[in-house]
Amino acid sequence: MKTIIIQFGGTGDLALKKLYPAYEDLLAKGFDFTVLALGRRFTNKEDFLATMVRKEASQEFLSRMDYLYYDMADPKATEALRDRMLEIIANAKEVELIYYMALQPSLYEDAIRQIQVVDSQMSCSCTLSKKIVVEKPFGFDLQSAERYNSILLKAFSDKEIYRVDHYLGKEFMQNLLILRFHNDIIRSIWDNRSIESIQIIFDETHGVDQRLGFYEQIGVVRDTIQNHIMQIITYLTMNEPATLSPEDIAIEKVKVLRSIAPVTDFHTGRYESLGANSGHVVNTPTYAALKLSVNTYYFAGIPIYIRTGKMQKEAKSLIYVKFRNTTGMVMHDSTIAENGVIITIHPELTIDISMNLKEPNTSWKSKPVRFRFNQAETFGANTPEAYEQIVRKILQGDKSLFPSMREINESWRIVAPMLADDLPMEVYPVRTLPRFAADLAKSNGFKWFS
Repeated sequence: MKTIIIQFGGTGDLALKKLYPAYEDLLAKGFDFTVLALGRRFTNKEDFLATMVRKEASQEFLSRMDYLYYDMADPKATEALRDRMLEIIANAKEVELIYYMALQPSLYEDAIRQIQVVDSQMSCSCTLSKKIVVEKPFGFDLQSAERYNSILLKAFSDKEIYRVDHYLGKEFMQNLLILRFHNDIIRSIWDNRSIESIQIIFDETHGVDQRLGFYEQIGVVRDTIQNHIMQIITYLTMNEPATLSPEDIAIEKVKVLRSIAPVTDFHTGRYESLGANSGHVVNTPTYAALKLSVNTYYFAGIPIYIRTGKMQKEAKSLIYVKFRNTTGMVMHDSTIAENGVIITIHPELTIDISMNLKEPNTSWKSKPVRFRFNQAETFGANTPEAYEQIVRKILQGDKSLFPSMREINESWRIVAPMLADDLPMEVYPVRTLPRFAADLAKSNGFKWFS
């Protein structure tokens, strides 16, 4: 079978930084496909390759990369795309077309309409199959997500649609399920009888002014909370699926999301220099802190505290599961530390279990000690990047790392109150934690993990 990836947004940052390296690695590992990149930035293939592909790229990779100047506003664009695709297909008898939409959601409708036109004009003596890949955020809210999905379903079946949340391609996400469901010692304590609270912290040091036009439409809720963080919550709190098949996992994830009420305890803010060079005031939220609960039998009553945003002093991505300190209460000893599981995502993947052991040369004084798993040390530093795993699954027709439309709809429902236009917005100095994040901790009687 001849596989062709038609790369919409072929000259954008996502393609440059994530997709093309993933394609190169997969071709080197024996996967067989051709990439046709579409864009307006370059008028010819030579300039495209010189700018968008690393200089050390192999000849094999370069030979599989093609480029077409493509202006979606040009009424003749679809004819040029059809002709180039027919050239690539040549005499192949079986052809798979993978349309990869590395575009803003607002462009999906036009792109899908043009794909339909191209499909209707394809005339080759071959068997054609197709897939379409759409990036997060899928829509801007629940209504737009449902509308985009209805547009997609006019041209593709649900089986052919791959909705990307690249966090599902990260090893730590897949390890969450293995940690929980392949270890009886963890399984027996992973519920509201033992867990006191959960924290999810995603702090980033960079800002968004270099991509302000895109981020101004998105904001922190659409950028990370509706997708990445909601998916993390499902992996942390879902019931064990009947099997680890995509269908069974999706069933349990939807149950979690349906149990979460729309968020009401939240605050948002933006860093003070946002859009300073844009000539207008930008009120897009770049930081948020919130509290929610998963109201299922095993997790009801466990508060989940979340903070995430830009322009922080330190890059920090972690999950902290804090267990109830029954021993400290029974023994009336506040020096006995709680147990916890710390899953660090950035700068490297580690899983720590914090336990108490006797401190030497003391009279039964305990001290918290961490037992650590380090992904790179245990399995080597060459773990595939998230996008390599995502593209691999697309090529293999495996939807296990892709959220279902029901998950996406439920996630939009949960964050809907955070998308209102008239929310109060704290302006925080760069490299500082917004006051509302500290206030959330104070009012709920906890400390952010550090």
